[in-house]
Amino acid sequence: MDLVQEYVRRYLVAQREAERSLAEAIEKLEASGHRIIDGGQTGQTTWQYTDWHTGEILASGDDRTSDDAALRALDPDEAFLHIDDIARQPAEPENPGIPQSLATALEDWVDLLTTPDEDIARFVGWTPQDVAAAR
Repeated sequence: MDLVQEYVRRYLVAQREAERSLAEAIEKLEASGHRIIDGGQTGQTTWQYTDWHTGEILASGDDRTSDDAALRALDPDEAFLHIDDIARQPAEPENPGIPQSLATALEDWVDLLTTPDEDIARFVGWTPQDVAAAR
């Protein structure tokens, strides 16, 4: 097998494992009573926070309202955790022997939202569904 194809496969597997690890960490945090939220600044003067799982809007406002005060009122027990504050494992596959600069370019290609799953699937010999699950 081509080393470039092998690297892309390894990167996809590493991404899937990193996402699985993140899901397990979130599950443990939620089991201990935390709620995972997402959001923050949405414009120059607006902000919004949502439930990370459901997308439910928990609080929103503009520069006339304090997002910190709104979150404190919603979360007096400080159980909310922002998804960005949960440590993510980087996807770091073993390199089969290609230059690191090429590996980085391949990772960028896989990570681009404009790269279709079908293109990656054809390249590595997977189904588009398997690629989508790994990305």
